[in-house]
Amino acid sequence: METPFGVWLPQITILECHRLDQAMQAVEVVRAHHCVVLQLGRADPLEAQHIVDFMAGVVSALDGRVEHLGDDAFLFSPAGVIVSHR
Repeated sequence: METPFGVWLPQITILECHRLDQAMQAVEVVRAHHCVVLQLGRADPLEAQHIVDFMAGVVSALDGRVEHLGDDAFLFSPAGVIVSHR
């Protein structure tokens, strides 16, 4: 994708997150203008909800998006990334 700053190659990082403090790694990925898929299947349900809420706030502040991919997986993408469902 061409940007005013040159060519940007999108990257997707897949992380398995069990605790809220592990979500900081995902924050850094999104802040670097890349997408992150969080797999929360092994997290306690309440902790998983806290992680999703926290990350939703992060991407909202960066004008990004949250997509629910499945039972325990979410995609967090920064501004400028187009996500299409087919």
